[in-house]
Amino acid sequence: MSTTSRWEARPVNGAQWLFLQGDWRIAELARALREMESARPTPDWQDISLAGLEGADSSTLALFLEWTQEARRQGQPLRIHAASAALLDLARLYRLDTLLQFCP
Repeated sequence: MSTTSRWEARPVNGAQWLFLQGDWRIAELARALREMESARPTPDWQDISLAGLEGADSSTLALFLEWTQEARRQGQPLRIHAASAALLDLARLYRLDTLLQFCP
């Protein structure tokens, strides 16, 4: 498993998506957020792809919850794509699946 958390914003069908890659569990998450220009979504971030994620945990869900709340304050949706079965199970365990918008 890679120890590097990375992210890249790029357009998909005319919309700006945020692609997360690598390990986004608590240890790596803190380092990755320090390196990001902004730890808050912009109106351009309406979709996040987790297809490249190698690791995620409850801290990752907490970050998505914060980003979702910030997006709602901006009047924008925040859709999370390609979440692993394990992350979806964890979201259900904490009942965050009703607050976060997971898409197939």
